[in-house]
Amino acid sequence: MTSKAVIATTSSHSSLYNIVPGALEEGLDVYVVCFDRDWELWSQYPDLLKKINILRVNDYSDAQSIVRKLNGISGEIVIVPHGSFVRYLSVEQLKRLKHPILGGVKILAYEGDRDKNSGLLTASGITTPKIFDKASKIDRPVMVKLHGAEGGKGYFIASNKEDFNKKKKGKKVNFIQEYVSGVSIYAHYFSSPIEGRCELLGFDRRLESNVNSQYLAPNEEPSFTVVGNVPIAVRESLVPEYHRMGTDFVEQTGLVGPFCIETICTTEPKIYAFEFSGRIVAGTTVWVPNGNTYANLLWNEPMYMGKRIAREIKKAYESDSLELLTVDSPNLEEI
Repeated sequence: MTSKAVIATTSSHSSLYNIVPGALEEGLDVYVVCFDRDWELWSQYPDLLKKINILRVNDYSDAQSIVRKLNGISGEIVIVPHGSFVRYLSVEQLKRLKHPILGGVKILAYEGDRDKNSGLLTASGITTPKIFDKASKIDRPVMVKLHGAEGGKGYFIASNKEDFNKKKKGKKVNFIQEYVSGVSIYAHYFSSPIEGRCELLGFDRRLESNVNSQYLAPNEEPSFTVVGNVPIAVRESLVPEYHRMGTDFVEQTGLVGPFCIETICTTEPKIYAFEFSGRIVAGTTVWVPNGNTYANLLWNEPMYMGKRIAREIKKAYESDSLELLTVDSPNLEEI
């Protein structure tokens, strides 16, 4: 057993500015499998690199090398997943990792399957938009989603079957969901077996390319590619409902660790959850390093998601109970 807790992850998404700083602030050892495409950015921070262990991989699509590098790390390691794990590693490859994954594999598999994703929200008693299994059934505006966790890239809105076929243009469509008009609100949670609670840690909103521009030309198609995130404080009367959503989701899944429920809040106001992410998401990086209204009030100190993850791992390590953090969502079916 090493003298302190150790985490491992990969570059991209939430690592450089969130997971790694949080782990270092909490005194954890860190291993990062860094893709060549990210090295130019990571190399701009030599002081940070002196404090962590870097394992280079040529390409983010080389899943075999990623698995081999992570499995080559010796010791009692906890792997901290983020969006790139969902995007670039299959369930089979995730299962080949010899070190335990924070939160397990099943929730990542459910996240990556649009139907299972929506179904799990519905099973948790959370209101969701209507799903269409065929373009011929479209009878209202819909959001058409493509495969993978790529921040909304390629998504489009269609109003009927003809509009759908016109805009599809050979894209690999795998999900058609009712388009709900309102404000996008991404609620961030941490399910803690150490503290015995589901923590609502804050909210953000995504900035989506030209959809959030000041002016969209009449002949310009809206684009939902995410280009950034901003923190928001939601109406206080909505906070209890968001907290219930998180608690109900944890009760339904048995999930451990960070997760996000992605919602639209309408004029009523009414909250619709259109998707979940079963791990840390990039939107929580807006809190680093000073925390935010909700997390700071709960913890009585500056708290952000990368630090919250590291705090849980450190406490579990010190109490010899790391196995509590790597329980694989026991309420979910095997994938």
